[in-house]
Formats: sequence, C-alpha cells, structure tokens
Amino acid sequence: MMSFWLLAASCCAAQSADNPSAQPGNERRELIRVNIHQLVVDPASRQPVVTLADPEETRALFIWIGLPEARAIYSELEGVKHQRPLTHDLLEKIILKTEGGVYRVVVTHTRENIYYATVVLQRGDNLIEIDARPSDALVMALKFDAPVFVSRDLFEKMSLPLESRDEVEESYGLSLQELTPDLAQYLRLESKTGVMVSAIRKGSQAEVDGLMTGDIIVEIAGQIVEDLRFFRKTFEKSKQSLKAKVFRNNRFLTLTVHPE
Repeated sequence: MMSFWLLAASCCAAQSADNPSAQPGNERRELIRVNIHQLVVDPASRQPVVTLADPEETRALFIWIGLPEARAIYSELEGVKHQRPLTHDLLEKIILKTEGGVYRVVVTHTRENIYYATVVLQRGDNLIEIDARPSDALVMALKFDAPVFVSRDLFEKMSLPLESRDEVEESYGLSLQELTPDLAQYLRLESKTGVMVSAIRKGSQAEVDGLMTGDIIVEIAGQIVEDLRFFRKTFEKSKQSLKAKVFRNNRFLTLTVHPE
C-alpha cells in the first residue's frame, strides 16, 4: 500500500506543475463550488439525473447517470449502510487504511455528451488526481465530506437556470412543471392536461400526503388541472384538505392533500 502513495507523491509533483486545477490557489478563478441539489429520475428516459447547483441555487448542471451509481449516491445521502462492502465502500477502506483522504472532486469537461471528472486524493501534503466518472466521484466526495467543484468554463456553458418555485409549492414542499403533450404520450396518459411533480422535499407535507416524484396530478378538488397556473390558484385558495387524482405507474389513484 505504501508504494501506492510513494507513486502518488512523485506523480503529484509533476501534475501540480502542469495542471492548475490541482492547485488550491487557482480554485476561485478556474472552478466553481457546487452542491448536490437533486437526485431524480428523468420521466422521459427513466434514467437517474443528478443536478449540481451553484451556492445560490440559481443555475445547475444536469448529469445523467447509471442506476447503480444513483443508488450509491442515494445511500450516501440517506446514510444507508450495507451488510457487505460495495465497490465504493472498498475504495473508501483502501484510502483510509493508507491514511489518505479525498481532498476534492472536480467535474472537468465534457466530450461527445459525456462528462469527465477527477478525484483528488490527499495524504499529508501529497495530492494526486485520478480520472473518474462524475457519478463515482460524487459518491467518494460524499463519503469523505469533500467539496465538489465544476470547471467554471464548463458550468457557464452547460448549466441551466433553476426554475423558481411558487410560494404554494415552496410551503407545501414540491416542485411542479407543465405536462407536455410529448411527455403525456410517452407516459401513455390519454389526457393531455395536468402537472408533473418534478421534485419532493424530504419531510415536507407533500411527502407526508404520499406524493412522489414523477406523479402527474390530473384533477384537484374534482376539477381537471388545466395547467400549472390553475393548480396553484386552486391549491392556494383552499383552506381544507383536497382530493387529488394522480397518474402513477400506468394507473390512477386518489390522494388526500393538505394545503395547510
């Protein structure tokens, strides 16, 4: 094991001279720190998506990842422990056994719609960059409580603005988006009207009421949800519990929601 870190030390000396991203002094100029904003499933492709947002949560980078990696990220976010060590657990143990740690991870660039990242390991004063998939890098950052950065140039080019939530959505604990005809067709939903739940805040009233990410709310209080504005108006003026008709997993169900 010690030979690994001797190699790391020699590599680091060369890398730090040639790779500015490995030097802490250049972080502010070349990198932007981000937070794991959401881990959701794209309702169109059914593929997990992790979003990395700036500290103000005004813009975010959207990265599609694999299901095993999404499960690993979710396990770290929720503090789930496994009976037997998985791959990321093994990597963590190896790093700890050699008295090392994760200094930071960086999403560096994209090529042919594929994102690339590095994990920067540290042992004492020695740093070494290792090429990694962003999803694996994020798991290791969570395991070691290490900061996550994105190349400033990449973030400025590829990030998208985060939609601000209505006051009703904020207090209730969910995010909504309009149901597009293409999405309705993909979901095999005959109705072309409704709103889709794009995110649920953990511990919110929306979660308590049983709503889930990906749900399509087609009726509220016995009325067809024509669009997002209609839903917000109906939800906001109600002072009592409401019945909501929801489309989930190719079937309809009725939930009781509590605006207040």
